[in-house]
Amino acid sequence: MVIIDVYGRINKTKISDKLKIYISNLPTDWKEGIIEDMLKEIRQQKIDIDENVRAYGKSFHREYSLEYLREIVQINVANYAEYNLNSIENCVECLADNLVYLFFDYTYQDMPFFDWTTNCFDGRLCEEDYAEKVINFCNFINKDIDNGIHMNCIYTSNMNDLENTRILLNLGFRIRSEFNGWKSTEDYIHNLKLMGNRIDSIIKSENDYYKFDYIMNGIFEDNNYNQNHFLKTFTLLELTLLTPNQKTKEIDSLLAPYLKKIYEDDCTTAARILRQMRNKIGHGDFKNFIKKSEEFAGKFMKNYNFDYSEYSRQNWILLHTCCLLDDLLREVLYQQIEEAGN
Repeated sequence: MVIIDVYGRINKTKISDKLKIYISNLPTDWKEGIIEDMLKEIRQQKIDIDENVRAYGKSFHREYSLEYLREIVQINVANYAEYNLNSIENCVECLADNLVYLFFDYTYQDMPFFDWTTNCFDGRLCEEDYAEKVINFCNFINKDIDNGIHMNCIYTSNMNDLENTRILLNLGFRIRSEFNGWKSTEDYIHNLKLMGNRIDSIIKSENDYYKFDYIMNGIFEDNNYNQNHFLKTFTLLELTLLTPNQKTKEIDSLLAPYLKKIYEDDCTTAARILRQMRNKIGHGDFKNFIKKSEEFAGKFMKNYNFDYSEYSRQNWILLHTCCLLDDLLREVLYQQIEEAGN
């Protein structure tokens, strides 16, 4: 179960035909559990406030009073006037009625290349909900795109059982935020369907499904900027840019156009050194990896502020180059999806 920050009564809507992703309001068998989670969050907030007052004399938490819950309902639910908001329970039920979740809906006949045993996009009891990986992928490639679709996951069943639910905390964000440009539910759904169509456009074969699965798993929940991240992200760039018959070193000329706006005439040199750094990690030659990373830093990080109280020099270089590779991968994936959808 993955609930996203779209609110309102909606019909079941297909987002991607190839992946069979849909959005809809919560099913009855999940709604009762989500209501209980929100009531638990209200009780936990009260405990946290009392503990803060005892420990520090005050609390920065806001109690989920009836008044505050009414505010949360009114700012998130367009049709709130249809509900009797005279109790905390009624407010919570109104919110649950208007929450929207993202999910896969397959029948055996719908599966283009898979059956129940092999379909990699369907969740199992001991696997994470794949819908959250889809959200993460869409957010990754749209990070710096004006008006690009961005989905906030306000609840996921992937959470550790010991974690506290934060549905109301997320719902209250629009009250705390000074941003006024929230998309309407209709606009949000339109953009979601557009993104789904673009994903469908790049999946043309069984191998494309496996490739897409590999990319999404590679991007999912990885913010450790170390050699593994560097190696993985560069490999994903090779996967997206190189054709099967191309040699690895040909990646230099393919990356150069994306690096030109940063490094201008030195873009091919930057691409070459990044590839050589990747090769040193892949071959376990870490002594020469450090030499190559220093070559990159000496040429392209001359004005970089190395604060050695925060990171070692090597970790600063890794942080910078991993972020650079993430940005390149984001741009390459977005461009390919845009071109496929046109």
